[in-house]
Amino acid sequence: MAMEAIASAQLPTGGLAGQRDEFTSALERILASQAFSRSGRLTAFLRHVCVSALDGQEKQLSEQRIGTAVFGRPDHYNPSDDTIVRSTARLLRQRLDQYYDNEGRTEAFRIAIPRGAYVPVFVPAPAPHAADDPATSFPSTAMPPPATGPAPAAMPIAAHAAAVETSRWQRWCRSALAPAVMLLVLAAMTGLWWQARDDAAHGPAQEASARFWSTILPADRDTTLIVSDNGLVMYQGDTRREVPLADYIANRPGAADTPALEVERYNARRYTGMSSVTLAAELGKLASAAPQRYHVRFSRDVKLADLKHDNTILVGVEQSNPWWALYRNQFNFHIDWDSETGDFLILNDQPRNGERARYPFSARDPARRGYALIGFKRNLSGDGHTLLIGGTTSAGTDAAIEFMMSPAQLAPLLRQAQRADGSIGAFEVLLQCVLQANGSTDIAVLGTRVAPR
Repeated sequence: MAMEAIASAQLPTGGLAGQRDEFTSALERILASQAFSRSGRLTAFLRHVCVSALDGQEKQLSEQRIGTAVFGRPDHYNPSDDTIVRSTARLLRQRLDQYYDNEGRTEAFRIAIPRGAYVPVFVPAPAPHAADDPATSFPSTAMPPPATGPAPAAMPIAAHAAAVETSRWQRWCRSALAPAVMLLVLAAMTGLWWQARDDAAHGPAQEASARFWSTILPADRDTTLIVSDNGLVMYQGDTRREVPLADYIANRPGAADTPALEVERYNARRYTGMSSVTLAAELGKLASAAPQRYHVRFSRDVKLADLKHDNTILVGVEQSNPWWALYRNQFNFHIDWDSETGDFLILNDQPRNGERARYPFSARDPARRGYALIGFKRNLSGDGHTLLIGGTTSAGTDAAIEFMMSPAQLAPLLRQAQRADGSIGAFEVLLQCVLQANGSTDIAVLGTRVAPR
């Protein structure tokens, strides 16, 4: 069961203090497990939110304060631009699911981080076989069978049942137990029906998503993830000059009058964003057919020849990954950066009904709105594929990654782009993402384009 589903069954105890010992023991077992012991970042995150909750400091568990306390970000940092907390929380939920599916499968209670928040909850583990054994499935108001010996002090109902006469117990069974069992069976059947209905709805989406990713990560071709160059972003912001692809390839970031110190700083800043790290990890899980043919490279280290025959995935817009410029004439939508103002302008070459020709973006937007662009195109030689994912901020890129990793969101787009032979044609999608106060992101599709069938 996923963490979000488990979280809905949170115990009504008025906080974690009522189960402090059990919660602390469960936390230590998680941190010592194979799933967590080698991940300092996830361990630090989980320990911080759990200890804060135990100490009654839930109000301190905002994205801003977690970023400062766990990841050393300055007090004034902007979570819209630096999404390390959200990215880590997403990985943490996945790792907790992994732990409870394996090492922690016998745990009676589970720690969960509900989606859209960072406050942990302590919930009972699901009982998958409870409906198969009615004798162990009494409703909370039912009276258990008579005890054969002294009852523990913690079970006053059983002690009372021991004094009930056998004939009365049998009458009670006939009048109360049978309907209760029938209700349990009915509930179990209803649950199975809903699960089958959900599987029927999501099965095709999962299948379509798997086919798409097997196209990007095949067993017979190398696939290279080219991560963004955030050092280039910093350099262009400092100099207020955009570095065109030709200069980037030739490693000439500066004009003739660019101070040597700025160029030295650029050469030393070999940084990438957490969005790139998140995507690299997610694709590593999907590259099961031939993991040895999946590679990750820094944008500055790539050569033009590398993009000709391999499948490639570019992370970041042209400002942070200039290789996007090679595909510009294949796109209807464009994300352009203004080096003077630092703002972006999203262009729509051929607007359709309900679409706008221009979508301006500013980091000062009080609505905390952002944009992202996803494109699936042929590679430079036409014998493979290139996937391009980028946003106006790291939050926008994260939203695009979330869209691509969600079969339910991706499947409708794949159905539009599917050809008669079952292959996926070229497509692009423009997204709008709005960062909410609780750290979650609302994603809306503003426009799609697919190649003619």
